[in-house]
Amino acid sequence: MLRINLITGAPGMGKNGTAGEYKAPWKIVIVKYNPAYASAHGFTPIKSAADIDAAEAAGNVFLRINNTPGANPYEVEPGNLLICPTVSSHA
Repeated sequence: MLRINLITGAPGMGKNGTAGEYKAPWKIVIVKYNPAYASAHGFTPIKSAADIDAAEAAGNVFLRINNTPGANPYEVEPGNLLICPTVSSHA
């Protein structure tokens, strides 16, 4: 399985950065790369939420790991939540 940590922002990135988007609670979502895709020449790991959406739409990047009717077939949510506050480097 793959664990992707996508942080939308962090304190200290300034008013023009993404500090206003950062949230300490992180929802865990599990996805699994398709081995054929991950071993292909030119493979680039997922780096954003938009990349995950595009990869799922492509249909060949991740394996279908969720057979629950009506659920996203590429994602499993184990129901865990992490609280991950960040602090200033001056703290």
